[in-house]
Amino acid sequence: MKPTRLIALLLAAALLPASIFAASVLAAEEPNRAEYVAQLEQICKPRSEATARVVRGVRADVRAERLAAAATKFAKAKRIFGATVDAISTVPRPATDRATLKRWFGALGREELYLGQMVKVLRQDSVAGFQRVSAKFIQEGNRANNAVVSFGFNYCSFKPTRFQ
Repeated sequence: MKPTRLIALLLAAALLPASIFAASVLAAEEPNRAEYVAQLEQICKPRSEATARVVRGVRADVRAERLAAAATKFAKAKRIFGATVDAISTVPRPATDRATLKRWFGALGREELYLGQMVKVLRQDSVAGFQRVSAKFIQEGNRANNAVVSFGFNYCSFKPTRFQ
């Protein structure tokens, strides 16, 4: 056997375990769907509960035309929601679900946008504008849920009752 061929074989034999180890490390860093959902639920649960506390009574505020109070509650909810989306967006995503999760995060971004618009129209004392934007907010939340229905989210899923 030629010395160059022997060196190449020895080099390949030495690098094979290293490449297998590197591949296993990369696979270990990438969670499966169940692990991903569990990680996100841990982040979403306390923030979802905080959102529900912050917006408690907002429906009554709107009906009684206490729009400034409702706007303040929705502004706090928007901050919590935005921080939640920022926190969960940093969690490594399963490779097989990246396209689905990209659609979901897009819908979550639009939900945050609609929350901001709800605050704006409430501060402008526009009940009709609030109704229009809140309908879009709910529609976008349902769209987000539909994107990840197979994931089985609880606290990370959109529930309109959390915003009443």
